[in-house]
Amino acid sequence: MGSNSNSTPLFFFILYLAWAAIVDATTFNILDFGGASDGKTDNAKAIKSAWVKACSSQGKNNVLIPKGTYLSGPVLLEGKCNGPITFQLQGLIKAPVDVNSYSWFSFSRVDQLTVTGGGAFDGQGQKAWANNNCDKDPNCKLPISVRFDFVTNSVVQGISSINSKAFHINVLGCKDLKFISVRISAPANSRNTDGIHIGESTGISVAHSTIGTGDDCISLGPGNSDINIFGVQCGPGHGISIGSLGKYRNEEPVRGVVVQHCTLTGTDNGVRIKTWPDSPKQGIAANLTFDDIIMKNVLNPIIIDQQYCPWGSCNLKKSSLIQISKVKFNNIRGTSASPVAISIVCSKTFPCQDVELSEINLKYNGGDTSSITSNVDPRVSGQIFPPLPSA
Repeated sequence: MGSNSNSTPLFFFILYLAWAAIVDATTFNILDFGGASDGKTDNAKAIKSAWVKACSSQGKNNVLIPKGTYLSGPVLLEGKCNGPITFQLQGLIKAPVDVNSYSWFSFSRVDQLTVTGGGAFDGQGQKAWANNNCDKDPNCKLPISVRFDFVTNSVVQGISSINSKAFHINVLGCKDLKFISVRISAPANSRNTDGIHIGESTGISVAHSTIGTGDDCISLGPGNSDINIFGVQCGPGHGISIGSLGKYRNEEPVRGVVVQHCTLTGTDNGVRIKTWPDSPKQGIAANLTFDDIIMKNVLNPIIIDQQYCPWGSCNLKKSSLIQISKVKFNNIRGTSASPVAISIVCSKTFPCQDVELSEINLKYNGGDTSSITSNVDPRVSGQIFPPLPSA
């Protein structure tokens, strides 16, 4: 996904794979397993039964949720299946309004999974947002709408997630998983509703997708490598974030992230790296590239924050132990919603290394634009506006 010319053939190839997964597949319609599209019947058992039958059958198989409105409680869809399997969601699935589980839909330990169909998962999260106290209660648990746990060699294409109670999509321990033309939507005041959160995974891509929600459009936790984010429209939300990192002792490094050809509109942050100041153990975030990004009235367009401390829950007198290195910000332009368009605040203990900025043009409509740097000696090339402070 290095450029537009390289990404376009790949994009259409993945669309072809999603289509080919259904062709010549045996279809298991949930209506044949007791499902009902009346918006009242709990379809969890019917969906699970269709999945088990499809997963245990030989060859290519397809679980079909046809057009209509379906209610469903929590569903766990597990491998190992006897062949490639498709979850073809054409209809609208609604979650129960009341919070009653940590996860709603979960795909676990599946290889060669395709999720497609043009349908939507509706988390019905309005009540959960009103009662969200996760900033005060560390033990609070709200259900993630769709989880992908240890899923490999798979594609999610053309589906939507709306009004999740917590994260819309959570990716954990996955390898070679692609999200294409995904639409995610929740209002700006829907707290903790990250669009796609990725953790401990490799070979993950998010492309040509539209994400607007109440938290990070895309967030990357520890242990990720070879992550590509391409052609994403983000807003509202908190931007595209690497982190937070350094909160827990057993975190693995983050290496090899490319964010390219994206547009952020009205978000709290643009492209962001954030680490806790009181990290319990040394960590690494390296080889991070942000290229060809358009900012439209973004509050903090470019930000490295190694003093990330939400809700005053950490010790700001300490210094982050996360070493950030080999970071590139290139061709980032547009407008800032605040006077400080560039803020690179690094760790005193482990100053940022090998940070490069080139062709930056960010203007503040309210007046003069400025930048802040701390514990970093960045290399610059081409136009840099606002200019960085003198050393």
